[in-house]
Amino acid sequence: MNYPILALAALLSSMPIAAMADVDLAKGKQIFDQMCAGCHGYRGDGGEGHRGGFSPHIGTLANKEYMSQLPDDYLVLIIKKGGAYMGKISTMPAWEKKLSDEEVVDIVAHIRTFTAQ
Repeated sequence: MNYPILALAALLSSMPIAAMADVDLAKGKQIFDQMCAGCHGYRGDGGEGHRGGFSPHIGTLANKEYMSQLPDDYLVLIIKKGGAYMGKISTMPAWEKKLSDEEVVDIVAHIRTFTAQ
């Protein structure tokens, strides 16, 4: 278990996030499939949709136990700032200059569907 991540997750969970009531799951899926699935796969498991080559297989988004420990604010921050900023894989780009806050929240809502069963 990675305790610094858990401490950061606990800290971020106390920070308010944009209202999730107005999310657009279809838009979140569309953006994820285009910009994230190359490494994470279409279902967040590193499988189907992974482009191969130099793209790493990142399957943690479909890991229910791991994802239940991460608040939405953490996911927003890692999407905006990128992997290196959060002490994760440095090949994950920062999307804050390419995606709006609303688009990032839509992606987070879509990511949450991977473990919704």
